[in-house]
Amino acid sequence: MTIRLFSSDLDGTLVGVPDATARFFAAWEAIPRAGRPLLVYNTGRLLDDVHALVSAAGLPEPDLIVAGVGTMVYDRGGGTAHEAFTAELARGWDIAVVRRIAGAVEGIRPQDEAYQHGFKSSWFLDDADPQTLDRLAAALAAAGVDAQIVYSSRRDLDVLPRAGHKGNALRFLIGETGIPPEEVLVAGDTGNDAAMFALPGVRGILPGNALPELRAAARGEIYTATAENADGVLEGLRHFGVI
Repeated sequence: MTIRLFSSDLDGTLVGVPDATARFFAAWEAIPRAGRPLLVYNTGRLLDDVHALVSAAGLPEPDLIVAGVGTMVYDRGGGTAHEAFTAELARGWDIAVVRRIAGAVEGIRPQDEAYQHGFKSSWFLDDADPQTLDRLAAALAAAGVDAQIVYSSRRDLDVLPRAGHKGNALRFLIGETGIPPEEVLVAGDTGNDAAMFALPGVRGILPGNALPELRAAARGEIYTATAENADGVLEGLRHFGVI
């Protein structure tokens, strides 16, 4: 079946090995425009950071951007795609309460302000055990905050609205574009990408450097590449007939 939308993480997936990123750029741009899938960058970075990275790394210009670990959806020009998605995130969310409760966790450190926004509270917490994460989730729920915790790479902790994750943002785009999930392909390398792979019907690419946390969670029709980073993505794109 033809792939009409490709949603990919950036860091560790398309970006990380400059020569591989250049090979991805060349292969993507070689696809005839009439048959080229929509390109979605689905990343934890915020919008300005995404634009800077696209330029610095030599990535193809995307058609759509999902930023902030699924908490912001933008069209190519950088305007918010739909206020309906923002309204969905706002229900049961209070960023001030989130910051107060998360900041009280022992050993936690805030990430730079460049990685924070009203629907994303991002922290570093090294080698957190499940009990610590469960206690944080319980404290947020007790305060009336409808939140989820995304923990990846044994360090990166994001507190997001319940509806704010890469998979839900992609689901929203699937609905808006009318593209069936079976014609959607995703790629990623860490646990915060798992929600994309969890969407029923979508197919996925795991580059060779994908972490065990994502390998264990990924379901459905998955291609596991031997090559790493963008070279692994290229393997998967060939497997699924995109290039």
